Amino acid sequence: MKIVNGNSLTIEDVCDVAYKNEEVALPEEREFWETLEKSRKFLEDYVKTGVPVYGVTTDFGDSCDNQISIDKAGELQRTICTYHGIGLGPKFDRVTGRAVVLARLNSNVKGGHSAIRPELAKMMLTLLNKDIIPVIPQLGSVGASGDLTPLSYLAAVIMGERDVYYKGKIVPAAEAFKAEGIKPLPIEAKEGLALMNGTSVMSAVAALAWKKAERLARISDFLTAVTSEITQGKDTPFAEKVSEIKNHRGQCDSAAYIREIIKDSKRVFRYEDFLKNKIDSIENKGFIKQQNKIQDRYSIRCAPQITGVYRDTLRFARELITEELNSANDNPLVDIESSRLFNTGNFYGGHICAACDYLRTALANIADLSDKQAEVIIDGKFNGLTENLIPFTPENHPRAGLRLGFKAVQITISAIRGEVMTYSFPVSITSAPTEALNQDKVSMGTISARKLAEQTDLVFLQFAAHILAAMQAVDLAGKDEFSSFTQKIHTEIRKISAFVEDDRALDKEAEAVAEWLKTTEIFG
Repeated sequence: MKIVNGNSLTIEDVCDVAYKNEEVALPEEREFWETLEKSRKFLEDYVKTGVPVYGVTTDFGDSCDNQISIDKAGELQRTICTYHGIGLGPKFDRVTGRAVVLARLNSNVKGGHSAIRPELAKMMLTLLNKDIIPVIPQLGSVGASGDLTPLSYLAAVIMGERDVYYKGKIVPAAEAFKAEGIKPLPIEAKEGLALMNGTSVMSAVAALAWKKAERLARISDFLTAVTSEITQGKDTPFAEKVSEIKNHRGQCDSAAYIREIIKDSKRVFRYEDFLKNKIDSIENKGFIKQQNKIQDRYSIRCAPQITGVYRDTLRFARELITEELNSANDNPLVDIESSRLFNTGNFYGGHICAACDYLRTALANIADLSDKQAEVIIDGKFNGLTENLIPFTPENHPRAGLRLGFKAVQITISAIRGEVMTYSFPVSITSAPTEALNQDKVSMGTISARKLAEQTDLVFLQFAAHILAAMQAVDLAGKDEFSSFTQKIHTEIRKISAFVEDDRALDKEAEAVAEWLKTTEIFG
């Protein structure tokens, strides 16, 4: 069970609640509930003074110079929910919807700063534990003022409106509420803004995408290790001392992961053994042409430096996403300790946008690395095996000339790599003024997070195709020569995709491998 207190939500918590339907609870401590009650009373008393309170007794955005009477405050909140019902395009799935509700609940109960009623917090808790999840369109947020339009679908569902995921179907919220004996909760003063004027969609999407992206670091390092094995590389690039004196934690982690894989490989040379067995003596000659190069190409030799950047970016992005998940990010905000109400911009999703922008660029680089490594192991000029990884086929074999092997696989890998590159443009700089020039600088964080999620899925497909090629090379070279870890991967992949003897379509097999990569614990 996850306790939601506004301060300690992790990316793993989000994934557990989203994917595993883990039950959620609010703290039992009286202090927690007293804080919610005090902040709500402070807001109500503040409004009674007649001072205009943004979005409570005024209209929204550029229209904040329109003040209304207190008795219209609840209707105004229901109005903001209604007119933001213009989300378009594909819908976030149920898993993402659960993450959104959790993130919004966590933010809204933080320190009482959102000034919501306790019953609203309990209603969001009920939606999660009864698995009644808003159907939220993906398009319509510029990331400031927060995720207004997509979060309006949460606010509407709380009032028994719009559609929800319920028991494997999309049904009207009112139908699901009736089935569970739940009464809709009309939102009251400030609560529409509390629910909608924040970063919880982008934060939820970013958290789920980050967790998927984390897997790709280890898979990338495995692809480097197996490429080194296939090409009979040297262990030097992965030596502990090399990364220590470079001084980046991500590179050290990447090299250590690769080093652990290749430690019992019979195909990766210790450098001293390579010099002894693969390099001819120059003796008294003025020049000789060595048959073997003393350095591996960059896609192997520089791989820890490339995936190391990705690992460090993951760590940096995790910090920003976690901080945002545990932030109070609507407007206005209440501080009962100082008895102040703040009109502010915490709904601005710049940190989420930055985290996802940076991560998409780093992810594009490991996709590019994979493309170059795949070329090395598929192209007959480099792999020391066969052209396009076809089986060894004598010229007089009846299938000679009719086997093309992994030629198209390499093209598909490059095609996906090219598409992945298009996701690396920094979304944050696409900000443009909107809403009568009130929202004149916006974060675009939700778009950046969505693009990260899409890009991550593409890289899983690319890595799946790469692994199919690598395992074909392992079979051709003789799997007993490879590390025990590579042999373990080979065993798992061969449960999904057999050795390619005669050409066949590999699309379904590659997709199955991609799904396996998303869930397997074999990479640690």
